[in-house]
Amino acid sequence: MVVGGFFAGVVADLLAAEDVPFERPARRELDVEDLRSLRAFLRRGDVVVDAAGPFQSRSTALLSGAMERGVDVVDLNESLPYARRVAALADEIARSGVAVLSACSAVSTVAAALVRRSGVSSPARVSALVAPAARETAHAATLRALLSSVGAPIGVWRDGAPRTARGWRESRRFVVPPRRAFLVESALALDLPRIWPSLRAVDTWTDTSTPGANAILSIVARVPLARRIALAAAPAGALLARALGTRRGGFAVEAEGDGHVARLALTADRGSYRIAAMPAALAARALAEGRFAERGLVPAGRHVDPGALLERLQALGIRLESA
Repeated sequence: MVVGGFFAGVVADLLAAEDVPFERPARRELDVEDLRSLRAFLRRGDVVVDAAGPFQSRSTALLSGAMERGVDVVDLNESLPYARRVAALADEIARSGVAVLSACSAVSTVAAALVRRSGVSSPARVSALVAPAARETAHAATLRALLSSVGAPIGVWRDGAPRTARGWRESRRFVVPPRRAFLVESALALDLPRIWPSLRAVDTWTDTSTPGANAILSIVARVPLARRIALAAAPAGALLARALGTRRGGFAVEAEGDGHVARLALTADRGSYRIAAMPAALAARALAEGRFAERGLVPAGRHVDPGALLERLQALGIRLESA
């Protein structure tokens, strides 16, 4: 079963291309926040792909229903608060006997795959760049998710521990792809240190891929009233992003350690949003076909085979670049 909006449709298309059977209930039919609604749909042995964002405002009701019914869950969460709520249920998930693959998206599964591909075995720092194709993916929900970080206290991993910073108050330039991006919150601050205890710093940066939008959000980040106005204007902002934004997008990581910095990026002139959806499609298929044996809350580094993931993305015309 695939639930959610835009990215649920992308996952569904990827599954359909592989002749994997699935159902996709409409949002009016299934309420992911209501246990009674979930009980009416979930059946023991199901696999649910959860793309019903924005996750930062979600409860863990779907996970509760899945554990009760014996249903495996793959979600595309990128929110740090939601990742923490899921992590708090790790013991309960293990006792239930289901498999939960959370943040099975660009953040955190693709990030982990790129770090492994980098050859840096003991990374001290990982910085991720999210560069969405605004013309293809911008809508009110994604813009509200972005605005939740703008000017707000956000969680990052610095000096080997959880720290707090202010979203969109810091910027830096990435080499591959060449972008200036701004600091935002993501689940990477929780997920990657659990894979690599050597990590001293983990941060996530984004570029809106829309002319003028970065500068506007830099102002919004420093003026509380402007943030409230921006949240109210999210639908209009999404329309502008779809009209003015670029179709070229991607996802990149810098992995620093072992005496050097490795830079890898996945980019595409069109359809880069499939980078976020492919891990969930691959994991859901493996679970449905009984090829995924691990149970409990599965770390992002074990959601999919990194080589197979990158190979499938490249087969879709998504380029792997390095520097």
